[in-house]
Amino acid sequence: MRAESRPTTVGAIALWGSSDLPGLGDQVVPRVLERELLTRLPGWRVTHYAPLGWSRPSVADGGLVAEPLGEHTPERLQQIADAVHLSILCATFSRGTNLTALYGTSAAEPFFAMDLPTVTVNLAVLADTLVPAEILAARTLQLRQLGELPEGDYVIGPDGIELPEDVVVEDKLAAIASAKKVVTDDPYVAATAAALGTPVQGPVIDVRMLAKQARAQIDEFAEAAEAALVERGGDLKRRIADLAAENAALRHAHARLRHRMLHERQILVDKLMAADDSEAVERLRAELEHERHLHREALARAAEDHRELNALRQTKLLRWSQPLRDTYGKIRRA
Repeated sequence: MRAESRPTTVGAIALWGSSDLPGLGDQVVPRVLERELLTRLPGWRVTHYAPLGWSRPSVADGGLVAEPLGEHTPERLQQIADAVHLSILCATFSRGTNLTALYGTSAAEPFFAMDLPTVTVNLAVLADTLVPAEILAARTLQLRQLGELPEGDYVIGPDGIELPEDVVVEDKLAAIASAKKVVTDDPYVAATAAALGTPVQGPVIDVRMLAKQARAQIDEFAEAAEAALVERGGDLKRRIADLAAENAALRHAHARLRHRMLHERQILVDKLMAADDSEAVERLRAELEHERHLHREALARAAEDHRELNALRQTKLLRWSQPLRDTYGKIRRA
């Protein structure tokens, strides 16, 4: 495996998924796939696409930015093909699903009917790799303090509590990890629980076998991506190392930000629990809701910035100057 300390190659992969839906599988699958691919292809860029993407942000997506697929036209397909070396289908809905019921429109259906590499294994069996155990424990404590989870043992299922909905995916993983048992018909919830070591009543999940199959399929995706890079003139030994380092730094900064937000929420929860009078409690609850509002606004601003950047990339000046910039880059590297 290549050393991750100094990436030497930059390629791009597009994940066409359903991260704009609130289901646990919709959130876990693209995250697991991105993490596993970047473990095999350090320094590569992974871009998420979804039918509605950032145009429908939610708390459940936890800030995962997905570009809307848009209309299925030759121009749009060429645009995506020019931007990445490999596209992978990773939505939780099956090929041929009527998307109108999920999105109110069927515009994206042709994208998911294309003959592209497709995830066929339940990647939620690798959900235990997403969040460290100590972070899950801290989130469980916070969820209990906020009243999202009960004190003591609990079961997630029809005769127990519901899996919290209006929370980020890390909180859902924490709720599952701390449950006494999970009763579900959802194969992604069942696989996630099995991966986290929580007893499951529902679909039978052989974690060891499915995890082996999942990693083997991701190995195939990584090999296909490298082959596509070489085919399109990439050099596996010499590829824009500074951009790769920047990409790694951004991912690290995002992870640090998530940890800081967790710490700040704990401080707020501690203040809430320590408050003696109802007026102070209501004031702190209002502050917590304000923080959630600011988070939603930040997601919306990020989506708007992404839209502006995409619009800039499509301007004639930028497109027409691409050959000149490519030539200049080759001269500098010579």
